[in-house]
Amino acid sequence: MTELSHYFDDDGLLAQEVPGFVVRNQQLEMATAVAASISNEEISFLEAGTGTGKTFAYLVPLFLSGKKVMIATGTKTLQDQLNFQDLPLISRFFPRHRSALLKGRSNYLCPNRLEKFLKVMVSDEPTLAQLVRIRSWATSSVSGDLGEAPQVEAHVVPLITSTRDNCLGSGCPQFDTCPLYAARKRAQEADVIVVNHHLLFADLALKEDSLSSVLPKVDAIVVDEAHQVPDIARQFFGASVSSRSFGDLIRDLRGEMSLLGNDDPALLNQINQLEAALDAMIGAILAGNADFDQWFQCGGQSIVEEVDHSLAELREALDVASGRSQGLDSGRRRVEQIADDFVLLTEPTSLDDFVHWIDRTRTGFTVHLSPIDVAQTIGQLFSPGAWIFCSATLCVDGSFSHIRRALGVEEAVEQRFLSPFDFQRQVRACLPPDLPVPGSDDHTYALVEAVKPVLSANHGRTFFLCTSYRAMNIVRDLLSDSHNLFVQGVLPRHELMAAFRRTERSILLATHSFWQGVDVKGAGLTCVIIDKLPFASPEEPLPRATMQAIDTAGGNGFVDYLLPQAIIALNQGFGRLIRAESDRGLFILGDPRIFSRSYGGLVLSSLPEMEWIEMENACQYIGGISERSGN
Repeated sequence: MTELSHYFDDDGLLAQEVPGFVVRNQQLEMATAVAASISNEEISFLEAGTGTGKTFAYLVPLFLSGKKVMIATGTKTLQDQLNFQDLPLISRFFPRHRSALLKGRSNYLCPNRLEKFLKVMVSDEPTLAQLVRIRSWATSSVSGDLGEAPQVEAHVVPLITSTRDNCLGSGCPQFDTCPLYAARKRAQEADVIVVNHHLLFADLALKEDSLSSVLPKVDAIVVDEAHQVPDIARQFFGASVSSRSFGDLIRDLRGEMSLLGNDDPALLNQINQLEAALDAMIGAILAGNADFDQWFQCGGQSIVEEVDHSLAELREALDVASGRSQGLDSGRRRVEQIADDFVLLTEPTSLDDFVHWIDRTRTGFTVHLSPIDVAQTIGQLFSPGAWIFCSATLCVDGSFSHIRRALGVEEAVEQRFLSPFDFQRQVRACLPPDLPVPGSDDHTYALVEAVKPVLSANHGRTFFLCTSYRAMNIVRDLLSDSHNLFVQGVLPRHELMAAFRRTERSILLATHSFWQGVDVKGAGLTCVIIDKLPFASPEEPLPRATMQAIDTAGGNGFVDYLLPQAIIALNQGFGRLIRAESDRGLFILGDPRIFSRSYGGLVLSSLPEMEWIEMENACQYIGGISERSGN
C-alpha cells in the first residue's frame, strides 16, 4: 500500500507527470485490489465507476509486480490510449520494462501476398494503384500495421493480409520480414503485452482444441471492458462459414493460376463451378429471411448439396495439381477446411446445446453454429495465475452474479469502486411524457418531436443513441433539416468522432457501437438521448435459444439474461455523458416502461442516483448549461 501511495498521492509520481491528475481514493483502492489479485494469483471482478481512473489503477501494480502480464481491451479506442498515451507515460517510471501491442493477423501487411497481387492485378488499374501506394508505405514502415497506412479500401485488405488458412508460415519466402511474426516476437520478449478481446479468446479457443497457442504465457491478465466478454467469447467456441471465405478462396486460386499462366483448364473450370454454386446460394439466402433450418428444409438443401459437390470436385482438381506451387497447395488445404466446416454448418442441427442461424448482409451471408452457454467451456480455460476483469459496468443492482455466471466462474474476489462524480449535482434525467410503448415507428416519431425543444435549447451538443438502424434512420430524416448531423456509417468511426468534436451545434446519431469506447469531455457534449431500453430481440435465434435454455433449467430467461444485458448496455450509453468533475448534462430516456413495468425499479437502481425532472424543466436546465458554456 505504501509503495502504491508513492504513485497516487497528491505529490506522487502520477501527479507530477500527468496533466490534470486528480487524486481519487477509489483509484488507490482499486490499485491495491489489483496488486492483491496478482500476488494471490486469483480471479477478481472489479467494477470501477466512470472517472475512477482504472487504467492507471491496474498499470501501476502490473509494472510493480515485475511479472509478465497481458492487458486485453474491448475497443480500439482504449487499445490506442494504452499504447500511445498511458504505457509510454508509465514506462518513464519503469524504464527497464518493455511493452508491446499485438493485434490479430488481419491488421498486418503480408509482404508475400502484396507482391503476388501486384503481379495479378495488372489489369485492374485502381486496385493496382493502391497496391503500389501500399508498397511505397511499407518500405518505410517499421511495424507493417495497416492502421498506420494511408487509407486502405475494404476490398484491398484481403489481398494484402493473411489468414490462418492461407498463411505459408515459416515456409514463406518473406517469413524473415513478416510484420505479423515480428510483432509476435516483440510480444514474446515484452513484459507487458496489449491485445484485444478477440485475440485473447481466439487463443483460448486454440488451446481448447489442443492447437498451438499464439500468445505468450503470462503470469497475470487484466481484461478491461470486461462487460463485453461473454458475447465475444461465444464467437470463438462455435463455428461459422461465410460467403466471403468462399470468395477469398476463389480469388486467391485465380490469382495463383494467373501467375502460373492459366495453364490448367480443368482446375479453372472447377473454380468457376464453385463460384456459380456460391452465387446461387447467396441469391437464395438473401431472397428470404427465414432462419437456417427453415431455409434448408424449404428448398435450400439442393443448393447446399451443389456447393458441397463443387467443393469436392475442386479438391480433386487441386489433388492433381499437388506440388505445382505453394499457393495451390495452400488452397487445397483451405478447400478441405471449408468443406469440413460447410458440412458441419449446413445440416439442420439436432444439438440441444447449440443454436443455428444466418447473418445476412447486402452482398453475402455467414452461417453460424454457436453454443447457447459458453460458461462451462470458458471457465475451464482460465489458466492458473491472476485474472482481473474490470469495467465501469459489471454489476446489475450491485451484484456480480450475472457476469460470474456468464463466464463460468464460481469463486472470485468482487469489489466495486463507485464513481467519484457527483451525479446528483452534475446530471438531470427525464422521460418525455405521453410516449407510446416502444416497438413501432410511432414511438420514434413521438420521441423526436418531444426532444426537439431540448435540442434547440442545447444547440445540438448531443449524442442521440438508438437501439436499431431503422430508428436511427427515422431520426436522421426528421432532424436533418434543422441540425448538423453526424450519422454512423457515413464516415469511419474515428473520423465521425473527430468531426463531431470540432463542429459546434452538432448531433451524433448512432446505434450500439457508439454506446461505449467514445469520450467527449466538457461543453462539446451535454445531452445524451437513448431511444429505449436496449433489450436484445427475443425473436433473434441466440437470445431466443438462451432464454429457452434458462427457462427449461428452472430459471427466468427474461430476468436472468435479457434484463441484465439491457441494464449493462444502458449504463454504457449513459456513461458517455459525464467524463469529468466539471461536466454537466441532461440524460433523456425515451422509454416509459422504466416507470410502468415491474422491472423498472431494477433498471433505475442500477443507474447512478440522479434527479429526474419534468420535460418542461429540461429545456430550462439544458439552456442554463449552454449559457454558462458560452453558446
